[in-house]
Order: sequence, then C-alpha cells, then structure tokens
Amino acid sequence: MALSKLQLEPSNLKILTKYTIKEFIPPFLASLLCLTLILLLEEIFRLTRLFVKKGVSPLYLLELLIYVLPATIVVTIPMSTLIGILIAFGRLSTDNEITAMRAHGVSFQQLLVPMLITSVFLSVTDLVFMDYALPHGNAAYSSLKRDISRKNPSFVLEEGMVMKEMESKGKIWMFERTHPETGRLLDVKLWDAIWSGQPRFVESKQAVLSFEKTHAWLDLYDGRTYELVPDKTEAYRITSFEENRILLDVVENVKRSEFESQSPRSMPIGKLRHRIHELKKQITPNDKKSYQAIQLRYAKVEYHKKFSIPFACLFFGLIGVPLGLMVKKSGRMVGLGIGLTLIVIYYLLLQLGQSLGINGKMTAWVAMWTPNIFTGFIGLMFLIRSIIQDKVNKIQTLSGEVN
Repeated sequence: MALSKLQLEPSNLKILTKYTIKEFIPPFLASLLCLTLILLLEEIFRLTRLFVKKGVSPLYLLELLIYVLPATIVVTIPMSTLIGILIAFGRLSTDNEITAMRAHGVSFQQLLVPMLITSVFLSVTDLVFMDYALPHGNAAYSSLKRDISRKNPSFVLEEGMVMKEMESKGKIWMFERTHPETGRLLDVKLWDAIWSGQPRFVESKQAVLSFEKTHAWLDLYDGRTYELVPDKTEAYRITSFEENRILLDVVENVKRSEFESQSPRSMPIGKLRHRIHELKKQITPNDKKSYQAIQLRYAKVEYHKKFSIPFACLFFGLIGVPLGLMVKKSGRMVGLGIGLTLIVIYYLLLQLGQSLGINGKMTAWVAMWTPNIFTGFIGLMFLIRSIIQDKVNKIQTLSGEVN
C-alpha cells in the first residue's frame, strides 16, 4: 500500500481502516495460539501422564483437551488483543508508516477508532464464549471425566495431590501412595464440612474408591475422626473406626449430554443470576460466615468476572494504540514486553480481587472491575497524551507551512 499517496477522503479512510485491522489480525492470531498453548501446557502434561501411567485412551484425552479449550480461550482473547495491537502499531511506527499517515492528515483518533471497533467485537465474542462455550465445555469435560472414572477409578487419583473436585461441596481429600499389590489407597486424609464452621478431619491407613450406581464412595479402613466440640473452641472429639464410608460426589446423571455442573464458574449467566437470587433467600443480611454466605460471595464474584474479563478487550484496546505508537526503534519486541507486563499486572489484580471478593473484604463488582478500571485509567492518560501530542504536531506543521 502506498501510504505516501493517501489522501484524507472517505474512501481512503475506509482503506486505512481495513489496512490497520489487517495489520492487527496476524499478531493477534499468533498471540492467541501461543498463549492458549502455554496455558494448556499443564493440562497437556497431566493428560499425557494419564495416558502413560494409567492407560487412558488418547482419543478420550484429546476430547478432554478440546473441552477445556473454551475456559482457556476466554482468558487469552483479551491478552492477545493487547499484544496484537502493540505489535501491529509498533511495526507501523518502526517502519515510519505512522509518520506518513500523519503527514497526510490522518489524526490519532482516526487510527484509534478501527482498533476500538475491533476491541468491541472481540469483547462481544469473548462474552459469547464465556456464556455459552465455557459452560458447555466444562459440563462435557466433567461428564466425560466421570464416565472414564467409572471404568477406571484410578483416572481421578493423583498420589500426594489434594483433590479439590468437591471443594464447593465442602470436601477435599488426598492420599500419599497406592499399595503396589492391592491397589488400595494408603495414608488417606479427608477434610469434610470445611465451609460449615464445624469442619471434620478424617484420616485412615487405607481406603478404596468405588462407584455405586450414580455415586462415588470412599471406603475408609482403620482410621480416626477429629471433630470440634460445639461451644468449645479448643476442644475436639476423637473417634476411632475400623470402617467408615463417605460419599464423595452428588447424584449425577449417567448421560453425559444431560450433565449440568453446579459450580458458579461453569454456569451460564442467566442460571448464575438465578443461583444468586436463590442464595440471597437462604441467608440473613448480617450472615457473613455461613456456607451459603460464602457461596453467595463466590457466585457474585464469578458473575461479575463473566463480564469483566471479556470487556478487558476494550480497555486493552484503549491502552494498546497509544502505547503502540510510542514504539520507535526497538519495534515489536518492545510492544511484546510492554504487553506482557500489563497482562501480568492485570491478572494479578484480578486474582487479588477474586480472593478479596470471596473473603468478603471487597464487594464483588469492585473486586472484579478494579483491574479494568485501573487499565482504563492508564489508557486514558496515554490517550490524552497522544491527542495533545497529535495537536501539537499539527500546529507545528501549520506553522512550518506558514513560514
């Protein structure tokens, strides 16, 4: 494209819009692919171990990987938006194409608008993924995982790892190792009713995980139960047992296609909103510590996160264009470095906000929207700086022409 011949006419502005968007697409797609693969590495390694150690069919593992993709893509789309803009405009600045555009009357706002439109489109796309693809993917993942577990219970077992699949139900558990001959689980520890304020700790020398009809059971042998004594903060009761059976899972539908997750993170927006209304009815205004109160805060955090993460695309677009135009000699690597730094700060704030929101230290909407507000504030400062600089350049150009 011969930018030196570009004139400020409506038809040429359309060409300019297409050109900037076309310049953005390759780095955006490359970033999306790379970041998605990076975030999937842990899952890929875990699934590979299941294939090598437990003989799970690679076709099932590939299916599980496909189901977990939406949960990863909803996070990497905003990241890739910022990196794509920084690399694209960094390249244009480095090759002096931005200078040529401005010399022919192209303003900063005219460079910004195409990227803002693209960012809005990506925000809506990410929101659709968040509301539709992610819940369906998570439900299919959980359903297939349970189906495999019925045929091969060792699929869900990892030695020395705390298993948190039922954390939302108040149970977490682990075992140290597996008996090489009997296959029984050894040195089992289980924490029950962890959200109730009266948690129970169970330990046993060995256990067997089994599936009976539509339930998962943990049969414990030769162990002890530790429970707090009501109204006595430092006293607890120890009960020994030879055999104890604990339900590890809720009733579930055997058909994978009809499985629905009860986790707020996996719910569509409409269902999550209904869940919040139901939880509000179960607690009093001053209730802060009950299981239902904690679940309500968790649900509210997840509800606002379903909007804040997609619309991070818009805020990243706001900050990406002026930062990209600042890149001169160092080119694309500077854009990539700035982008990665901002992304790390954003997601650290998001994780911090999520923790504060669930613990009740901060209201859910403030906790989840603070990273966007922070990014938007920085973006606004850079926007003002770029607009002022653009006007100064125009005044200097006009002064030069007059002289």
